[in-house]
Amino acid sequence: MSYGRILKPRFYIDTPNWYMSRGVASSEFSVQATNTGNNFVGPDAGFVDADLFNMKPNQQVVFSTSDDSTSRADHVLIVIDKQTTNFPTDFVAILNHNMFSADAMFRVASSASDITAIDPTALASTEVLNADDTSDIFTPDYDGDSIITINTPTDNRYVAIQIEGESAAFDSTHDLKIGCVMIGELYTMPHSPDLSVKKSITFDGNKIQESAGGNLYSNAQWLEGNQSSTTQAGQPFRNQSAVTYGRTGGRMSYDMNFSYVNDTDLVPANIGSTHFGTANDFVVTDVWNRTGGSHIPFIFTPDSTADKSGDYLFARFNQDSFAMNQVANNIWNVGLSLRETW
Repeated sequence: MSYGRILKPRFYIDTPNWYMSRGVASSEFSVQATNTGNNFVGPDAGFVDADLFNMKPNQQVVFSTSDDSTSRADHVLIVIDKQTTNFPTDFVAILNHNMFSADAMFRVASSASDITAIDPTALASTEVLNADDTSDIFTPDYDGDSIITINTPTDNRYVAIQIEGESAAFDSTHDLKIGCVMIGELYTMPHSPDLSVKKSITFDGNKIQESAGGNLYSNAQWLEGNQSSTTQAGQPFRNQSAVTYGRTGGRMSYDMNFSYVNDTDLVPANIGSTHFGTANDFVVTDVWNRTGGSHIPFIFTPDSTADKSGDYLFARFNQDSFAMNQVANNIWNVGLSLRETW
């Protein structure tokens, strides 16, 4: 897809943040610590593991992978404990990284028990965005954001992301930096939205003042997403330009209506029961509930087959309620409003 054309929208919903919103401690999502002889490198001083899951991609976590030959040969191992086997994982996203500059590549693995060793067996996966694939080990083509999907969703309790240097070594100049890590379930809408989609790019940080003589003055509180600790943009999927003045600014939003949606695509047979698994996915349980409405950000694309960074948004819902209007027997109309965040 190109030109932001709209086909079947897709949502990438994060599991760790849903857990944390329900009281699970952030310590369940961790980085293997640095210990003599274990070949792992942890976050630098001043960072904690939870910073990788705080949904603030502009706040990059730094790993000292360039210090010496030993550090350059080390690995970063991020392990997520899903607490249960009931929640499958079918995507992994790494936002606002500099893996291209750091000469890094990554793999995704899963296990029924904790993953503590280097080079776990990589899951068969597929590139969605910025992740060239060689035997299920992915190498980004540029600094920014990468997404992969897991070919067979894994029910294993533990999911790990191992990041290592290309040709067995990280870059000698650039430390590895990561803004945010997301794992979870994706959901693709059953069909395209109605033609009357509203797409907006808003500069709502501009404050206009009028002088006594009628002149207008603008104070721009922001023109693009927050900058990270490097020259990268903290605005996911908008940071491919090498210079800040070349980046697209503003905050994008979508308002979409979906007509004639089957009730079997909206809610499970018993909405009061616990819903797990990918056999039957539903808008209410797998998208609206897992984000807590507007509480938790997610990745959105208006086209589930999109392969360009500009077709993706880091967003949250811009609505407090999810209204379903019945228009025929077992058929409903629904509306979704979402707004870019960073």
